[in-house]
Amino acid sequence: MGDEAREQARKEVGHQVRDEVRDEARDEAVGGRGAEPPDSQERGVILARGVARGRAVILNFSDDDCPFLAGAVAYQIFFALIPLLALLVGVLAFVYGQDRAESDLVEILRDVYPSATSQETRIAHELVQGRALSLSIGVVGTVFSTMAIHGALDRALALILGREGRRGFVRGHLEAAGFVAVVAVLALVSFGLSFGTAALSDVLVAAGYGGLVAVAVQVLSPLAGLAIGFVFFFIVYRAVPRHRPSRRIAAEGALVSAVLWEVAKLAFGYFTRALALFAAYGPLAFAAGLLTWIYVTALIILFGAEVMKTRGAA
Repeated sequence: MGDEAREQARKEVGHQVRDEVRDEARDEAVGGRGAEPPDSQERGVILARGVARGRAVILNFSDDDCPFLAGAVAYQIFFALIPLLALLVGVLAFVYGQDRAESDLVEILRDVYPSATSQETRIAHELVQGRALSLSIGVVGTVFSTMAIHGALDRALALILGREGRRGFVRGHLEAAGFVAVVAVLALVSFGLSFGTAALSDVLVAAGYGGLVAVAVQVLSPLAGLAIGFVFFFIVYRAVPRHRPSRRIAAEGALVSAVLWEVAKLAFGYFTRALALFAAYGPLAFAAGLLTWIYVTALIILFGAEVMKTRGAA
């Protein structure tokens, strides 16, 4: 009965969205609003359509048990990050040396976890010291972690967007490895841009353009984060689901998720630092905060999937 009720609710929401959009379009065509100018009618149609779709997304988000699915996704990603970080530490330490690897890892942790404090420096130092063990563990663990990340996202998105066919064992592993490889390349591009920007900023500051650099960083940093987030979510929505959405619909969902992610990073960083939300966990504060942030990210991924689902139905 629960599934039938949810399905009936989704159908009613879809019918309501179509009826509201059709009524608004009819009013605009026949001048049903009388004294209202055409521009006002057009704005009314756009507003009504946006409100109806927003309500449908929120209702579907609840009906599809997305908060529960996000918990399962966050659990898998959290434990899959351990071998991935170990592999990354081993590679950075052998290529760049301990000092550079430690500083790079600190930057990575800060990008992944927006409210990281002095703890990430200690964690990076300890990981780099055991770089040989990190590399050996990372190579083996990455094979399993790629399937865990890809599989968790695949199942959650399948429950929202629908299933289409079944992946074989070999194909599933290859697609999972390809997905993680693309995300890793995106991360490397992001870090390369960050280091390049930092080097350019140092040169400009030394040349006497410190004020210009400060303004440029404040303006361009959020835009760069938004662009990288958009590419990340677009890859997730196009590569992971079996029922693959079109590029246009995936781009709309990725844009919504990228904006929400940037807002969530600012809010999460502020509240965790200002209110010390995880201070009660003591030595486990970093792990608790990181798991919470991964859960928030999973919620945003699934919310974007609901946007695509509602957009496709409309």
